[in-house]
Amino acid sequence: MVNQSLSSAESYTWQIIQAHYDEIPTMSISELAELAHVSLSTINRTVRKKGFAGYAAFRYSIKEKSLPQLDGFSKEILAAVAKNEEELLQTINNISAEAIESAVKLIHESDEILIFSRGLSTNVADELMKKLQLFRKRVSLYDDAKYMAYYAQFTGNKSLIIALSLSGATQEILSALEIAKIKKCQILALTVTPNTRLTALSDVSLIGYKSPLEVNYFDLDVHSRLPLSVLSRVLIDAYSIYKNHI
Repeated sequence: MVNQSLSSAESYTWQIIQAHYDEIPTMSISELAELAHVSLSTINRTVRKKGFAGYAAFRYSIKEKSLPQLDGFSKEILAAVAKNEEELLQTINNISAEAIESAVKLIHESDEILIFSRGLSTNVADELMKKLQLFRKRVSLYDDAKYMAYYAQFTGNKSLIIALSLSGATQEILSALEIAKIKKCQILALTVTPNTRLTALSDVSLIGYKSPLEVNYFDLDVHSRLPLSVLSRVLIDAYSIYKNHI
């Protein structure tokens, strides 16, 4: 699940946790609270927003994960590498063969494809568009709310919208999809969050995995799009194989 928004106190607490990541397995919640000068409830709220049941579950998850064996790197860098490895492997494990087959069929049967994205997800969307265009598909990309809503009006039952959203709650995308749904447009979602309004609107959803341990020192949506990149690559590879066998 994508991280919930942290308050300033919770963001500070998370930075302290990341700075002392390798010490967490042996550190009690009281010791961490004293180190960070925050309350026990602040620590529990912070790790719950990161997807854990509480501090005990968070500490246990770190204890159970072994760091990659790479020479010359600090424990902090190895932990960062481990988070990326976790996202990559968990996303691959999450991919449903049935969902991939259904997604490939949607792409093949569509007369036009519109890709909707916002923020950094647009980098993944742009690559996806260019690769689909190599198969001579009519593909366009929109990351502006007004353009998404405008072009959604002209979709039909032979149109396909591919929506990329980590959270599955990007309102600008959802509003456009609601318009397209009325027009009987097919919708394919690439996300990391199941059971959202996005997946409910979509005919097919490819669900990746987002590590709750990602460090984000900015009050901006700069979360890694690695899971979306993996989903996009698998989708393109699967479509390429399909095209070579028909």
